[in-house]
Amino acid sequence: MAKIAIVGDSTSVAGFRPLGFATFPVERAEDARGLWRELSGGAYGVVFVTEPVYSALEDLIVEVLDQPVPAVTIIPGAGSPGGVGGARINRAIERALGTSMLIREEEE
Repeated sequence: MAKIAIVGDSTSVAGFRPLGFATFPVERAEDARGLWRELSGGAYGVVFVTEPVYSALEDLIVEVLDQPVPAVTIIPGAGSPGGVGGARINRAIERALGTSMLIREEEE
């Protein structure tokens, strides 16, 4: 079974260790750049990164997007307003369908 890693601030990654994730807490998002070679080398099938870490590693992550491993998934970090992951999903939908699809909550 492929291993799963998560990289982000210590608050964001702490709860994943009991689930069997390899956790990589970093004080600053830029510190994750030094870990990327280990994370992208094939030992991990899935790498979760918090949004601040994604912003710091975007150029490196883009290099592995066409490779089967690791699958990189963006999650909101503790105190992060979110949005980066959702924006990437919206761009992928737009590329696949040729149009953007806005999802609106129905009024009650």
